[in-house]
Amino acid sequence: MIKLAWLTDIHLNFLTLQERRCFYQTIIDSNADAVLISGDIAEAPSVKELLLEMEHALNKPIYFVLGNHDYYRGTIESMRLDMAHLTKITQGLKWLSVSGAQKLSEDVLLVGTDGFSDGRYGDYENSPVSLNDSRLIADFFQAKLLSRSHLLTKMQQYADEDARQLLRDIEMGIEKHSPKKMMVLTHVPPFPELCLYEGKQSDDNYLPYFASKAIGDILLTVAQNYPFIEFVTLCGHTHHYAERQMLENLRVTVGAAEYYQPSIQDIITL
Repeated sequence: MIKLAWLTDIHLNFLTLQERRCFYQTIIDSNADAVLISGDIAEAPSVKELLLEMEHALNKPIYFVLGNHDYYRGTIESMRLDMAHLTKITQGLKWLSVSGAQKLSEDVLLVGTDGFSDGRYGDYENSPVSLNDSRLIADFFQAKLLSRSHLLTKMQQYADEDARQLLRDIEMGIEKHSPKKMMVLTHVPPFPELCLYEGKQSDDNYLPYFASKAIGDILLTVAQNYPFIEFVTLCGHTHHYAERQMLENLRVTVGAAEYYQPSIQDIITL
């Protein structure tokens, strides 16, 4: 039996050292064997340092993907190079976008990808919404300076790259290990039904920035192609709890979160 502590949108950069230590202690006290983080760990200048701090404090494997905040005040390429290198040089830190499928138990595999919002849900063209992503992520800022259509193209470029990587890892993991259950970690909810605000689904102005159709399409495809495998997807981003059984063998859960108050979303027993 293995116990996993699932975290999301913990934004450790908003906490003092003492507050972080208290949070780490709650994870230690949970007796979890490993940790899953579905993005928004901190911001680009401090993600690496805080992941190393957490690994040292917990002394257990940490499987993670990055969220949009993790790229703030940085570039996507530089962050990804840093996280790939971190995964290579440490024992306990696994950025799932480069580590590939991880075997958690005899019948359970873990895969993951960051997953960007892709503007394919809602009404991007007429939305008046402008999020910090296009101001604080260098790649998106430069695209938006050209036009909103350039920004959309850039969002979809990264969303589609992540979706393709996820599909490769799922198919390779199934071919190699023949699991009964596949756990999928990503940041952005893959379906609009899971993008809630104050208990209601986000409207067409906000949906372009809060869901990834590219990831949703992959999940539906693999769940239909492999009906004998149970797919469990964990994500964050909206800070609002939601759960949907999208297909008989595909369940998606979005974690709730509050700034300055990181918490364990769930202890998952395998």
